[in-house]
Amino acid sequence: MAEHLPEVVTDDPATISDLTDQAMEAADREGIEVSEIYEEVGSVFEVIAHAMQHRGGSLPETDLTELDLLAGRLSREANLTEAQTHDLIERFGTDWEKLLNEAYFLKELEAGRRQE
Repeated sequence: MAEHLPEVVTDDPATISDLTDQAMEAADREGIEVSEIYEEVGSVFEVIAHAMQHRGGSLPETDLTELDLLAGRLSREANLTEAQTHDLIERFGTDWEKLLNEAYFLKELEAGRRQE
């Protein structure tokens, strides 16, 4: 998402609304159902507004909702514990592709250790 945000920090609802519309249109072009998006993140507007306020990538320790959502999704998709997913997020950041690759690599390592 960070690659598509404007280079300025804003809390202007009209700008955030436009970005929300663009995100939903992009998702539609990719065949992602609206219901899937709402199930995963709830309000796209709120996610974008939060991202605009935290452009540097750091989240306040008291606001871990987005990280928890990401960890939950990674846990489900890669069949890892949430503790493992939180560790991966802490070590590798929030880039989804990187996290998914690292999660599958971790699963392969675990499977190899069990075979030994």
